[in-house]
Amino acid sequence: ASAAAAPPPPAHRAALVTMLLRALDVRRTPPAGGCPASAVDAVEAAAVDAFVTVSLQLTETSFVPVFTQVVEWAKARAADAPAARTRLAALFRLSGALADALRAVFVPLATPLLDLAAAALDPVSDPTPAGSGPAKKRRKSGGMGGEGDTAARVAEADTWRMRTNALSALRRLFVHDAGDFLDAGRFNQLHPLITRQITATPPPAAAGEDVLAEAEDGAHLTDGGLGAEAVACVAALIAAAPDDALWKPAHRGVLLATRDAAPRSRLIAIAALSAVVDRLQEEYLALLPEAIPFLSELFEDPDEAVEGAARSLTARLTEMSGEDLKSLMAEGGGA
Repeated sequence: ASAAAAPPPPAHRAALVTMLLRALDVRRTPPAGGCPASAVDAVEAAAVDAFVTVSLQLTETSFVPVFTQVVEWAKARAADAPAARTRLAALFRLSGALADALRAVFVPLATPLLDLAAAALDPVSDPTPAGSGPAKKRRKSGGMGGEGDTAARVAEADTWRMRTNALSALRRLFVHDAGDFLDAGRFNQLHPLITRQITATPPPAAAGEDVLAEAEDGAHLTDGGLGAEAVACVAALIAAAPDDALWKPAHRGVLLATRDAAPRSRLIAIAALSAVVDRLQEEYLALLPEAIPFLSELFEDPDEAVEGAARSLTARLTEMSGEDLKSLMAEGGGA
């Protein structure tokens, strides 16, 4: 259907939205007897496409209560962590598609997503507490029959999907923001949560699902993966900042990620720095002095890929700035 098609009558709209919400809930209530993960994803994707098609036929006055209903649907299972993860993941996936379709029209209506995305990205929502105790219990449970380990893996996979979709939705909202969506308070709330995803470790495959493509060596920036979305989201966030003074703390978060123990994280952090340069162009030079000590450290990185990425970025920054950055690195101190 095209955007010019006649909208569904109000009497039919409610039934249509109910049907689409049922389809969006497919991860929480898959068909009896089991269903391949790829088929579940296809159903969810089709529901998102159908919802966008319907939304394009509605006036803004008609669309607002429909989208509010979807948000409330996603929040309705907040006390049930597994259900909340799958519904929020579906909401974020739908919101990203709506942002692409409706652009600046949708952004002001998406304010309720900010707190939900922040909660999804917050470490408080990690499926298992930090520390060795719970992990040991999971391993022991897995050794006794695997039920506890299977549940933990499903929770980790669902959390990964939810956060990937949250980053994707936020990125699109930042890109289409006309200047009224992201204020200083929201920026400061979101930037540490977004930059934290740079150092996230892909979970093991859940039952019935393939290993994540981005978990393979060298695939850290797989299109549509969390790593790639984190890179793009950080850059979009900084570019959309309502005040240039807000750039520095978010940039600092990316720089600190270059010191993570995992080479994957350091590579993603360098990619994020490069994406920020893409967005800011010459304006990035105001942030360059703080980056120099970090780039200098990366020149000595034990991982060849990390060192190579750092040298490539430094060469680009040298050309942009007209400065001999290698000399400045030799003269500079730590950070």
